[in-house]
Amino acid sequence: MSKFILGVDGGGTKTDAVIADENGKVIASATNGGANWERMGISKALDSLKEVINSAAASAGISTSDIAYATFAIAGIDWPNDIKLYLPITERLGIKNFEIMNDSFAALYAGSKNLEGIVSIAGTGGKTSGIYAGNKVQSMGMELGEGGGAGQLVGLALEYIAMQFHKTAEPSALYESIPAALGKKPGIEFFEAVARSGTRLNESLAPEIFKLADQNDVGALYAVKKTALQHAKDVCGIAKQLGIRDQEVTVVRAGGLHTAGNKAFDTEFENYVKQCLPNAKLVVLEQAPVMGAVHNSAGALRA
Repeated sequence: MSKFILGVDGGGTKTDAVIADENGKVIASATNGGANWERMGISKALDSLKEVINSAAASAGISTSDIAYATFAIAGIDWPNDIKLYLPITERLGIKNFEIMNDSFAALYAGSKNLEGIVSIAGTGGKTSGIYAGNKVQSMGMELGEGGGAGQLVGLALEYIAMQFHKTAEPSALYESIPAALGKKPGIEFFEAVARSGTRLNESLAPEIFKLADQNDVGALYAVKKTALQHAKDVCGIAKQLGIRDQEVTVVRAGGLHTAGNKAFDTEFENYVKQCLPNAKLVVLEQAPVMGAVHNSAGALRA
């Protein structure tokens, strides 16, 4: 009788669920909204997971209770106690054998052939995790010292615009382009809108900053390089926690900032990582992260 496995990659805005056979061959998949309890609350997150997994199972022509092993890789699982929040979904679906983890590990599994190494995620937000010699560690969250992806990039762009206003930084095209993107005039009108009217600079501004960085704009380069450097430092910090120095190790780069092909970001990140990990192999993730969750389930079933 065939055995079925499940891989789930649940982010802040999108969740992918894949049903595969015991060898990892995809049979069916489904996609819906987010599953991060920090953004939507645990009740809505569990409902979203149940919906997408039931949809994938129905497409595969099976019941969720037929799933022999499942890997739930979900954003927002930063601490051991966070795992407990998602245990009810396994009961609702009748899945007895499973693992629940942060979604960064799915990206690592998808990009590393031996399911070991370090992953740097720089997307809407940021996360750095690693597995080596049986040890597993991860960063604690953007508010606790790690790189913040596009959110950090945009925040640094705002910082530079303010420095230019105060005449403590050289002129940058950011000064006019960012306010214009928000329908504001540069200067006092823009700053007052941010400080008093709730105007928010969101992550959708990241492509504009990258574009200006490609044109060697001083303000854009300031934001891009500082963001890249922080993510690189996070990788080196995880490596130290895992006891990695001169060993060969795969560093998987995932998320929009890593995959955009921005020269300034890539150079800053890669140069710093190579300083602390000279034998690192840097890989830009090409496979969907959910397939990392599938690989983990297949490996667990074989073990």
